[in-house]
Amino acid sequence: MGFAFSCSGGLVQLYIVLFRLTTNVNGFEVQIITNSPVVKFGDSLEVICNTTCPDPIMTVEYKPGINPNRLQGSDWIRDRFQNVQKWDFTVPCSVSCPSLNDFQEDKMVVTVYNEHLNVIAPAEVLEIDQNYSLICIGPRVYPNNKVILTWLRGNEKIQHISTNEEGYPDDDVRLKNVLEVTARKSDDGQVYTCLAELDLGSNLTKQIAKRSETLQTYFFPQPPTILNKNAVEVNQEATLMCQVENVYPVDKMRVRWFLDGKEWNSVTKRPDPTTVWATIAWTPQEPGWTELTCMADFENYTSVMRNDSINIEMYVFPGPEIQVPTSIEGIPVNITCSVFNVSGAFQLRLKAGRDLLENASGVSELTIYHTVYPLAKLNGEEYTCEAELKLQLHSESINKEQSATLNVQYSPDEVQISQEQEWIEGKSQTLTCHGKGNPDPQVLWRRDGEIISSIETFHIPFVQLENGGHYMCTLYNEFGSINSSFRAEILYKPQNTGITVNNRTVDGGSVFIKNGDEVTMTCHSSGNPQATLEWIVPSQGKKVETNHSGVLHISHTTSEHKGVYRCRASNELGTDEKVVELMMEGETWWMVILFILAATAGILAVIWYLVNRARKTGEYKVLNATPNKNQEIPQGNENKEMFPLKKVNSNHFVIQNHSQTDSKIQVV
Repeated sequence: MGFAFSCSGGLVQLYIVLFRLTTNVNGFEVQIITNSPVVKFGDSLEVICNTTCPDPIMTVEYKPGINPNRLQGSDWIRDRFQNVQKWDFTVPCSVSCPSLNDFQEDKMVVTVYNEHLNVIAPAEVLEIDQNYSLICIGPRVYPNNKVILTWLRGNEKIQHISTNEEGYPDDDVRLKNVLEVTARKSDDGQVYTCLAELDLGSNLTKQIAKRSETLQTYFFPQPPTILNKNAVEVNQEATLMCQVENVYPVDKMRVRWFLDGKEWNSVTKRPDPTTVWATIAWTPQEPGWTELTCMADFENYTSVMRNDSINIEMYVFPGPEIQVPTSIEGIPVNITCSVFNVSGAFQLRLKAGRDLLENASGVSELTIYHTVYPLAKLNGEEYTCEAELKLQLHSESINKEQSATLNVQYSPDEVQISQEQEWIEGKSQTLTCHGKGNPDPQVLWRRDGEIISSIETFHIPFVQLENGGHYMCTLYNEFGSINSSFRAEILYKPQNTGITVNNRTVDGGSVFIKNGDEVTMTCHSSGNPQATLEWIVPSQGKKVETNHSGVLHISHTTSEHKGVYRCRASNELGTDEKVVELMMEGETWWMVILFILAATAGILAVIWYLVNRARKTGEYKVLNATPNKNQEIPQGNENKEMFPLKKVNSNHFVIQNHSQTDSKIQVV
């Protein structure tokens, strides 16, 4: 049998302990010894009473009903109890010592207990921020002042009590330790323990029982909320969501949907650590009313449950239909707005943009009309058919609409031609022709009456002079056509510049004049814009007359008028020039002499080169050489003894011991 004792600094484990009570008066001792100062009700106990008196008369008498198994010696009595069944267990020991003429009496009260420790928790789960009581009711103990009840939070002692009253052995009065707690999130999963101990004296205690409770906490301040409370259309899938906010522990919260008392499959999501969503996809089949309930509880805490319910109206409302027929300009058409198979009363409206054209009320079905006299400007006009269904329990009505545009067919009524830039020779040009018509008009391009393209936009990469002319764009469809035209004028820099001298065209070179001649030089050039003509003369003497028309007049020529005359034609796109040289007759003989001398020098240089080349000596390639009508040059192999050859390489030979002159060998 083991006992645990605590003494100011820790626990001491003892296995066999003898407790004694000794009385020493007038020279002899009386001693009461037990194997334990406390005994569990129903357990065994051993008691010894002995003395130092040499001739004792010993008496140990218990209260009625306590019958020990006794052994006795000359100075001791040992009582063994197999099953202690009395709460008042007092051991009296009396000794009379005749030799000392003395009498002594003493007694020991053995503490009797049981292990019936009871802990009462407030609920299976505690709501955070609420106050609760943890009650610990101790075991039955006599004497009562020997029991100590202690509350521990984890391993920390937080509250203990005891009593100073021994009580009465026949009264079952138990010590109670009540711990007041305010539930916190930190208490979730926290272990609270009630410990029952017996006071053995001398700061020693014996633990006899303990009970623990693990607290579970939750936070559920608001019931679940159904977010979608609108009416639902028959045969149309609707998604309903139920939300629980600020809940703890969120992983143990479950949210379920019930339709007319039957649980429906739902999808649970936890978007953040304190929120739970549950959604269902629902497709009603019949109009009417139904009740849906969202229930939220903790999976392990059946006592915590809250819900939210709604009544949803299911309706049939297929929506309106609008018909806007295709029309031809000027021919009236009817626009219809209809609705069919509606489960209730509704309003029907026909609008053009924001303008109300027709409206009416109906139940189940209705059609309204509006006549339109189509014009080209109404093509693309939008018409809307609106239907509004009123529901019984919902303040907001159900609105549906359908729109269509008016298709007015008409001939092209306008045409626009756009050009990328001015028409400049060598530059690119892009032409675009567009206009309005229904159906969309086709395009036809003509230049000077000839068809050149059938696309809206065409491109000329390099403008030439022949690209100029009269351009016409025709837009047409099955209802008519329209034209637009313009004339393309090509801009180009001056070109074909020419000079005439005294009405004779000259193409560069020189013109000979005599002293006293009258000379008129005319310059002409083409260009767009028109070119400006300018003469650049070698002398600006008083006898040279020019004007802006490109005419230069010399009334009386002299030697000072000779030289190069330059005509320059220019516009904003560029310039072009032509030149003519005026020369005086009789002043050109020295030029002829210089030409003859230069020609003679050239001929002599060629002759010298040929003669000098023929006199070269050295190695000659005569293989396949042609005699060139020279009888001294050997032909073939018949004279090879006369002209022995030494081979230099695969293609060259050298003549050896040849007595004739090398100049007679033709070099190849």
